[in-house]
Amino acid sequence: MDEGGGSSLLQRITTTASEILIRNSDEFENSIKTTTTNPVVEEAYHIHYLTPTMKMLCILFYSILCVLCVYGNVLVILVIVYFKRLRTATNILILNLAVADLLISVFCIPFSYWQVLIFDDQRWLFGSMMCSLLAFLQAMAVFLSAWTLVVISFDRWMAIMFVLTPSIRITNRRALYLVAATWIFSILMALPLLFTTRSFEITEGIENCGENWTYFGDAGEQVRKVYSTMVVILQYIVPQAVLIITYTHIGIKMWNSRVPGMQNGATKKMIVDRHESVKKVRYWATERKP
Repeated sequence: MDEGGGSSLLQRITTTASEILIRNSDEFENSIKTTTTNPVVEEAYHIHYLTPTMKMLCILFYSILCVLCVYGNVLVILVIVYFKRLRTATNILILNLAVADLLISVFCIPFSYWQVLIFDDQRWLFGSMMCSLLAFLQAMAVFLSAWTLVVISFDRWMAIMFVLTPSIRITNRRALYLVAATWIFSILMALPLLFTTRSFEITEGIENCGENWTYFGDAGEQVRKVYSTMVVILQYIVPQAVLIITYTHIGIKMWNSRVPGMQNGATKKMIVDRHESVKKVRYWATERKP
């Protein structure tokens, strides 16, 4: 894009955002339905408007959240990369998780709240190419994060269940193979969105970003349903089930394990600490779901 085009786009974004933010609150209490002539989408539904104050608070909250996510994940990446002694199999997986979460922080959070919160009609100003690319990157990042969590849970499970057989544990080389596998799987699962997501005009002068499965002809709707079902199963249900099973097993194993020796103060403290660790693992597995 040339300098004039970039300035025009920036001016368009700034002008549109300014017009929206100075509207009175009465306009934000009405919902609008706009009929489009686009054959792909019959109707564009508008969210119930927020007041200017609530909108600014939401923007502030998501902006802070985005900055904290970027800062935290970049810090994790730099620490693991810089200190060689931290390049263990587990930390390689954590590094991959940080990269996935960084992608979510950069490509998912900002553009999602920009489109939904800034613009009442959820218009898209970044062109069809960015629409397709961002949809692909967002789906890939979520798949990558979810399945990296699955691999980490298996690593923790094997560390607890096979303490005396380190030969079957995940080594650095195996961790790299698993990281590569999660990337390949995530890219393949997100790839359809690269070809089916595009911007389209919902009304005169206003574009939106959405899926268009007419790429597959008459079977487009059926393909969309199959793909959506696969995404729900492989992006949420299966990873969540694996996390529940592995961390429940780890928790039971640690909770019921006995500390050898006399039950003196030190061993009792060790048991209490172990139970606390189980609680923390259970909490982490519950909160850190895909």
